[in-house]
Amino acid sequence: MKLKIAIMSLLTSILMSAASIDYLSNNSAAYFQNPSQTGKISVEGVFYNPAGTAFLEDGTYLNINMQNSLIEESMTLKGKKYKSNNYAGAPSFNLLYKKDNFSLFGNASVAAGGATLKYKDGVAGIALAADAFNQITGGRLGATLTSNNFKGQNRYYQLILGGAYKVNDQFAISGGLRYVLGVRKLKGTAGYSYNPLVGRMIGLKGNDLYIDSERTANGVGGTIGFDYKPTDTLNIAVKYDTPVKMKFKSKATEVKGMSIAGKPLGISFFYPEYADGTQYRRDLPGVLSLGVSKDVDRFTYSAGYIHYFNKAAKMDRFKYKDGYELNFGVDYRINDKFTWHAGFNYANTGAPRNTFTDVEYAVNSQIYATGLTYKPTENSEWKFGIAHVSYNSANGEKENTALRGVTLDKSQVKYDKSINVFTVGYTHKF
Repeated sequence: MKLKIAIMSLLTSILMSAASIDYLSNNSAAYFQNPSQTGKISVEGVFYNPAGTAFLEDGTYLNINMQNSLIEESMTLKGKKYKSNNYAGAPSFNLLYKKDNFSLFGNASVAAGGATLKYKDGVAGIALAADAFNQITGGRLGATLTSNNFKGQNRYYQLILGGAYKVNDQFAISGGLRYVLGVRKLKGTAGYSYNPLVGRMIGLKGNDLYIDSERTANGVGGTIGFDYKPTDTLNIAVKYDTPVKMKFKSKATEVKGMSIAGKPLGISFFYPEYADGTQYRRDLPGVLSLGVSKDVDRFTYSAGYIHYFNKAAKMDRFKYKDGYELNFGVDYRINDKFTWHAGFNYANTGAPRNTFTDVEYAVNSQIYATGLTYKPTENSEWKFGIAHVSYNSANGEKENTALRGVTLDKSQVKYDKSINVFTVGYTHKF
C-alpha cells in the first residue's frame, strides 16, 4: 500500500504537465512583426483593438494569417538532455465590414494552448520516479525504467463575433461574444522492472501502465473595448476579455497493467481529470489589455501591457499567480509600398516552479521580432515577420510525496524552451 501511495504522488507530478497557462497573444502575422498591437488601428485589431476598427476606412476586409513555429523544449537531468522538437502551425482569420460609424467583425483562430509535446528519448520525471521507487524499500526493490513515452496537447479554438461604434471623431466603443472549444489530450505509457520477490512482499504485481485520453469543453465569454484618439497622431486603447468557464469531460481508453493488494492501478487513478467520463473545471482567465501608439513623421512608436487574472480562475489543481506581458515596438514607413517593423515582448506567466512538469513548464520569456509589410495596391497588403522567443530556463522544486522521506527532486531538472517563428499574412479590401 505504501508503494501505491508513492506511485500515485509521483505519476501525478509527471502527468500534471498536461495543464498549462493557456492564452496566446500571437493571433496574427502583425504580432511577430511587432508584438505591441493593442494601441494600433488595423484590421488585425479585430482581436487586439476591436474598438479601433470603427476608425478604419469604409469597406469589407478579409485578413488571413499563418504562423509557423519550430519549437524545442528540453529538460536536463544529471547531464542528460531530454529533448522534444516540434513544428506548430496556427492559422487565423479576420473578417471586417466598416460603414460610416459602425463596424461588424469576426475572428476565427487558435486562442490558447500550444504544440504537441513528444519526447522520443523519454522524459526526466519518469527517470526521477524510478529513483524514488527505490527509496521506498531502501533500494531492495531494484526498480529500473524500461519504457516511457508521455505526450500531451491542448488547443482552444475561438470564434469572435462583434461590432464597434464611433461615438465621435475621438472615441469608439466595441463589444462582442467569444465561443471557445477546448481540447486537451494525454497519451502515455510507463514501464518498470523490479525484483519480483520484493514486489510480492509489498503486494506489487504487473509492470506497465497506459492511457489515451481526450478532454473536451466549450464555453462562452464576452469582450469589450474602448479606443480614444485625442489627436490625429496619438491613439490609446483598452480591451477586456471576460473569463470563459470551461468544464472538461474526458473520454479515455486505459490499460491498468499494475496492481497493489489486488486493486488495479491505472494512470487515471493517479490523475483523475483524465479518467473516462470525469468532469473538471479549467477556465480561461479574464484578460485586460492596454495599448498606446504615437506617430512621429514616418515612425510609429507603440507600447502595451496585458494582465492575466489567473488567481481568480479555476485551473485544474494548480494555483497560479497573475501573469502579465510588457511590450513595445516601432514601425517605419519606408515609402508608400513598404513598412519595416520591430518589437519586443516580455512575458511573466505567473507559474510557480512547483507547477513545472514533463509536458508543461510555463517559464518566462522574451520575444524579439521584426518584419516587413508590402502594399502592392491600395486594396491589398502582405505581411512577413520573423521572431525568436527566448525562455528563461529554470529548475523545478523538490516535491514531497505522500510517503514520508520519499521525494521527487525536480530541483535537479532544468526546464528550457526555444522557438523560432516565420509568419505571413494577407489582407484584401473589397
